[in-house]
Amino acid sequence: MESLIRVKLQEIMYSVDLEEVTVLQLRKRLEDDLGQQLRDYRHFIEEEVLTIYGRMDEASEIFDHLLLGTTFNASNRGELERRSVTHILNVTREVDNFFPGDKFEYKNIRVFDDEQSSLLPYFEDTHRFINEAKAQGTCCLVHCRMGISRSATAVIAYAMKEQNWDLDTALTYVKGRRPCVQPNAGFMRELRTYQGILEAR
Repeated sequence: MESLIRVKLQEIMYSVDLEEVTVLQLRKRLEDDLGQQLRDYRHFIEEEVLTIYGRMDEASEIFDHLLLGTTFNASNRGELERRSVTHILNVTREVDNFFPGDKFEYKNIRVFDDEQSSLLPYFEDTHRFINEAKAQGTCCLVHCRMGISRSATAVIAYAMKEQNWDLDTALTYVKGRRPCVQPNAGFMRELRTYQGILEAR
């Protein structure tokens, strides 16, 4: 059954606008197509969505030294090595580092993607961490599960400080490099606060 779900899910994901659908909607579509309830497979489906999503799109290059991506990108050693990644910023609470103790330098910001989570206290640290890779002439991958909200927020904050941009400029630029970017409302409030902090310096 899992192999059938995997094949059908991939067909569905390639036929829809992934920015407009949720995992639950994908599961309902699977249930309709396969003619049965798949509640018992919901965790498998969630993981497959992530895997397929990652395969559909490599990490997005935001700057020469900065990639923004998914958990799949963070687990893909071949992509990491090919793209000269030495630093990995993991902006999730629920996903462990894939290659601890290996040649990659990790930094973890353990937050969930909800409006009560806070990333503002970490913006200065994440800026320094990304610039460690820049100074080495290598690359930093910033990721959460889908590369849409948490990790995108960290990257937008980085761009604001590094390029001396306001929030609108940084958001437009990052979305231009990765169109699915959409920080949640709480993170957007924090980015506006961060803009005020940067302007006051």
